[in-house]
Amino acid sequence: MRRDRGASRPERGSIRREREPELQANGLLKNPPPLPPLMRGKRRLWLTGLVLLGLGQAALGALSAWALVTMQGAPAGMSPILLRALLLLVLTALAIGALTVHQRVLAEKLGQDYVHQLRLTLLGDALTPGHSTSLGVTVARTTNDLSGVRNWVSQGIAPLTVGVPLILGSLGTLVVLHPLLALAMAVPLVVLGLCLLVWARTALIKTRRMRRTRGRLASRIADTVTASEGILAAGGSKRELRNLREASGNLVEIAVDRAETVGTLRAGGVVASTLTTLLVAAAGIYLGQSPGVTMAAMAVAGIASSPVLEIGRIVEYRQTHLAARMVLGPALAGAEQRRRRAEERRRLSAEVEAPRPVESGDALVHLHLPGLTAGDAPLVAGPRDRVRLVSEDPRAPQELLRRVLELSPGPELAAPDSVWVDGQNLRTIGPKRLRRLVGHAAAGTVFERGTVGRALRYRRPDLDAAHDQEILDLVGLDIDSLPRGGRTPLRRGGEPLDRSDRARLALARALYGTPPLLLIDGLEGDLDDDGRRMLDRVLSTYPGVVVMAGSGQLAQLLGAREHRLHALQAGTMPQRETVGGRPDGEDDD
Repeated sequence: MRRDRGASRPERGSIRREREPELQANGLLKNPPPLPPLMRGKRRLWLTGLVLLGLGQAALGALSAWALVTMQGAPAGMSPILLRALLLLVLTALAIGALTVHQRVLAEKLGQDYVHQLRLTLLGDALTPGHSTSLGVTVARTTNDLSGVRNWVSQGIAPLTVGVPLILGSLGTLVVLHPLLALAMAVPLVVLGLCLLVWARTALIKTRRMRRTRGRLASRIADTVTASEGILAAGGSKRELRNLREASGNLVEIAVDRAETVGTLRAGGVVASTLTTLLVAAAGIYLGQSPGVTMAAMAVAGIASSPVLEIGRIVEYRQTHLAARMVLGPALAGAEQRRRRAEERRRLSAEVEAPRPVESGDALVHLHLPGLTAGDAPLVAGPRDRVRLVSEDPRAPQELLRRVLELSPGPELAAPDSVWVDGQNLRTIGPKRLRRLVGHAAAGTVFERGTVGRALRYRRPDLDAAHDQEILDLVGLDIDSLPRGGRTPLRRGGEPLDRSDRARLALARALYGTPPLLLIDGLEGDLDDDGRRMLDRVLSTYPGVVVMAGSGQLAQLLGAREHRLHALQAGTMPQRETVGGRPDGEDDD
């Protein structure tokens, strides 16, 4: 058999396979996944605009040089030639200032638009099944790390986009005046570039170390604040403050050590910027150029020295960006992987055929979730059925409820989910329709920021608020005692409501609109005695299907039947993403 020549070579233009990330001993991540491309959509126009601004400033510098050369032909004292040259110099300076304003605006648009894209991706991942990054790490990524990316784009890439054409244009102007003048300006730039190659890596290592230390501190602070009541109850406040003091002191030492390298970078830019003008002046004197030409060359070098002055800060922003990329690259790659996995699983589940009718009539609910329910024994329930989920593995009942709502990604199995409620496949409908079909109330519910009334109607904002009092009376939640009644704002997950009232509010939200399927996840554990009696009364009269994961006592009171689930197997629960041999987000910012 003849071998196909084209099969042994990758197609022209194909994307090269990315190498696996590798965490090195110095803390740097080798081969981090790339960030999304910057040059997309309107950002291309903004980058083009920055290049044109740089060329415009170079042209204005050349015009200034021409004006200075013209001035040497003016007679002593006030003359029309001198006045025209001075006017041209003033207008040139004002024009350069105007271009600088536009440069800053375009740079900020560029940075903010790019960071906006990354921020939405990270926040969208936080609402994707399988996301397991801690709150502190998520906040640090969407603020601190993205700030590093924005600084590099708006104050690094943008100044370079303007500065490179400006410097090249200025060198061209000096070549016209005399080639040695251009050489005198180029020498400090070349030496600075060689020095930056050495200093930049040191700055990157120290920046990476500082950001990881700051990330650990942010995670520790978030965890400590979240567990503050337990810490106070156990008398551990001094111990935790001591640990935080040590972590904060470590960050101070690392930041001071990094400041020396960053100062060296910025000093290099200042020295090179100063030398460009001084060496051009010295070269003009050495060549015996006229005072007008020497002044013109110094003016051109002075205008071009502005981006050189900032080169140290630009390199600093570059290293900060690279350190942030070592965090954001794997995070965004993991987000994309989880998104594709969720979409593929939903696509396969959407193709599942409708279940066959049962002998007793049409089933209101049909749930088959691979890894939890047996293929020949799905959970089938009709109106007013009460079903308690049981398993040898105590995690399995809650996992089923989470997978029905796609709160958990599920196992890596080829078999798709079959989730039907009221004759509709939940994997083919949107969130709005899903909210009408399924209500969910779980112990420890954390409420979004907003008022009590908004939290109640959050699942069904389309319904008339006139039903609010009816549902509140049903669950026994008295909001008149709150400072502003239904308009009382909820903060920190549900304050000022206590634990029992939060559970009542969660139940009221789940009942709102009377969905055909009601999922109850251990809610009785958060209720007081009156609340448990209320829960028994509400669930016993509910017209739809109630599927619950909770105590046997409540199930016995309701006369609920049991449905046995498989124990969770290895690979069923979502695993944390690994980056360079360590879990994603661990000891990181």
